[in-house]
Amino acid sequence: MNNVVEFDLEAIRKTGKPLIFVDDRELKSEAAKTLFLMGASLKPQRLEVSDFILSPRVAIERKTANDFEASVLDGRLFEQVKNLLENVERPLLCVIGREFFRLGEKAMRGVLISLVVDFGLPVLFFDNEKQLGEFLFHLAEREQIKEHKEQKLRFGKKGFTLSQRQQFIVESLPMIGPNAAKKLLEHFGSVEAIFKADEKALQEVNLIGKEKAKELRNIICTKYKNELSESEQ
Repeated sequence: MNNVVEFDLEAIRKTGKPLIFVDDRELKSEAAKTLFLMGASLKPQRLEVSDFILSPRVAIERKTANDFEASVLDGRLFEQVKNLLENVERPLLCVIGREFFRLGEKAMRGVLISLVVDFGLPVLFFDNEKQLGEFLFHLAEREQIKEHKEQKLRFGKKGFTLSQRQQFIVESLPMIGPNAAKKLLEHFGSVEAIFKADEKALQEVNLIGKEKAKELRNIICTKYKNELSESEQ
């Protein structure tokens, strides 16, 4: 997968307008029009996975009722779902319309149970595109503006750039979120330099205090001990 997207959440919060990546094939849809009229900033590009990306962790696969049925019958649906789950931390499947003519009630129930229970994929139904657009706007607003907790890199694991992979490594350290990871990388210039920095040097970085610096050095320098192996002896 090669579609890499980036959200500068600090900049987005300053504008007060959620940023939504839209597959360019969906740009003329009523849902995209609704998003634009509600004030969202739309960024069209060709997306290989999903139709709308609302945050570093949330992406939407959109289907009409007719397309949903067709994708079940020709076998495309579950392959698309697997691809979505492999690349998105919190994917949603949104279906426009509630009338199905080729799948019986029993077959539809079986498909939905499989999607929700076997795959863990939430499936939401909307009466029309406008309803979907309104839902997407409020969800993106919650993810990007109203929710101020840090969001770690998770979307598009197969398509990480080198800088994103570096950030991902630093984020794995204790008490280090996305903002602190970026500050560390900007200050030291590389992952290696961060790992070699002493406590005093780490404390010079914005968002890294005495406690974090001490814990980082403890994690990096302490000799590894396999507690599991010792407990099994």
